Amino acid sequence: MQIKIHQFIPSPIAETFSGSSDVWLQDSKIMNRDFITSVISSSGKGKSSLLSAIYGLRKDYNGDIFIDEKNIKSFDLTNWSYLRKARISMVFQSLKLFPKLSAMDNVLLKNSLSNHKSLTEIEQWFDKLGMADYQNQTAGTLSFGQQQRVAIIRALCQPYTTLLLDEPFSHLDTENANIAWNIIIEESKRQQANIIIAGLSASSFFTPDTILNL
Repeated sequence: MQIKIHQFIPSPIAETFSGSSDVWLQDSKIMNRDFITSVISSSGKGKSSLLSAIYGLRKDYNGDIFIDEKNIKSFDLTNWSYLRKARISMVFQSLKLFPKLSAMDNVLLKNSLSNHKSLTEIEQWFDKLGMADYQNQTAGTLSFGQQQRVAIIRALCQPYTTLLLDEPFSHLDTENANIAWNIIIEESKRQQANIIIAGLSASSFFTPDTILNL
């Protein structure tokens, strides 16, 4: 799956943008050309807006986004349902967990759409991320860092060709961030998928194939 933007810029950013950017207002920029693409900027510069627009959650932007040469402005709910079930997965900055469901139920609800992973595989991820003792705890009572680990597991419980990660390790210590990243890399390679990861700065524990500065 190819994701391409053309003369794209989120509407709020367009009002204040000046200078140069590797992303904004570029002609035919393919966002997922490489295995790992890192999108870097300080807070409030549009990282979340970019990923949310690609995922179809935001429409307040100038320019165009194309998925497999089709403008996403033409997509209806059926198109988006298919894409979000089988082609694009995302870890949101706000996580978007169901707070009254358990950590495991949040993951199983996602997994039930495609039966992509076995319960054993999911439990192994919980264990590797130090979440085995919390899988039956309601998500709303977990710390933000614990919720991030649940959101990462949930995002991997579906088929995808592109994985969008919006500051997925902001509340994780280095050890858990490394563990989570290794799980993400292993699953993405298994699915022959690519990754677009947004962050405040270049990471110290992985090297992207492409760095795009907003």
